[in-house]
Amino acid sequence: MTQKNLQQELEIENLTLGDEYLFEEVLIRNKAITIQLISQIIGIDQITNIEYISKEDVQTPSRNNRGVRCDVYIKDQDGVAYIVELQRRDTKEIPQRMRYYQTTSDSRQLPKAGKYRELKDNYVIFICREDIFGHGLYKYTFRNRCDEISDLTLNDGTYKIILNTQGKKGSTSDDIVDFLQLIEGVVNDTPFMKQIETAADEIKYDEIWRERRMQSDVREQDAIEKLEEALERGLRQGIETIAKNMIKRGDSDADIFDMTGLTPEQIEKLR
Repeated sequence: MTQKNLQQELEIENLTLGDEYLFEEVLIRNKAITIQLISQIIGIDQITNIEYISKEDVQTPSRNNRGVRCDVYIKDQDGVAYIVELQRRDTKEIPQRMRYYQTTSDSRQLPKAGKYRELKDNYVIFICREDIFGHGLYKYTFRNRCDEISDLTLNDGTYKIILNTQGKKGSTSDDIVDFLQLIEGVVNDTPFMKQIETAADEIKYDEIWRERRMQSDVREQDAIEKLEEALERGLRQGIETIAKNMIKRGDSDADIFDMTGLTPEQIEKLR
């Protein structure tokens, strides 16, 4: 085993639930955990069974539409849809992303001749590792509400819930607070957290999953390196364009160096 592979192996063993690949796999492989987690997040105890929906059945990208790839997409025994996503950072577009996910999910629910009243409830749940609103709550729940009458809701069956791993206050269950802390690597000794930890450990020592996880790291690193190369190419081309324009203008090599950092030899090649 190479030093690089050994390092990858050690990193996988030390993964927490804050790793989106591990998070996704735990929920996909363990129905009981997923049911209990979602039930506690939305505050109901009516989910008895769930069906995992293939990511390809949410929306694949087309020429005119952006695709949707969520971590976990499920429906319960009554057809209620739940999208669960782990977010490592604030991308400054999370509310709009949640809107798009919900709209896309709804569009898959209703057949061509279906009636709008046949739409089932729809929950989009984002678990964020940054407090994107800055109020310190464990949970932020959003429903469509009337501006003029504060206690009047639209009752359209759509809910957007953001869980905050940095939360310090708010009304939610102890298990959800423990779960949010678990994502940040803090393990509390409770039956539900032990169940999740056991499931995560089983996955981390699954050789097939470990190989897939390491390959994903390689792909991500390749993508980063290609992006850096592209940026460097673009920066170099921009600098050379500036230098050429300065040469045409008759600026001295010293002025060109001050502006671009190019050496006399590099400047000469551009003449």
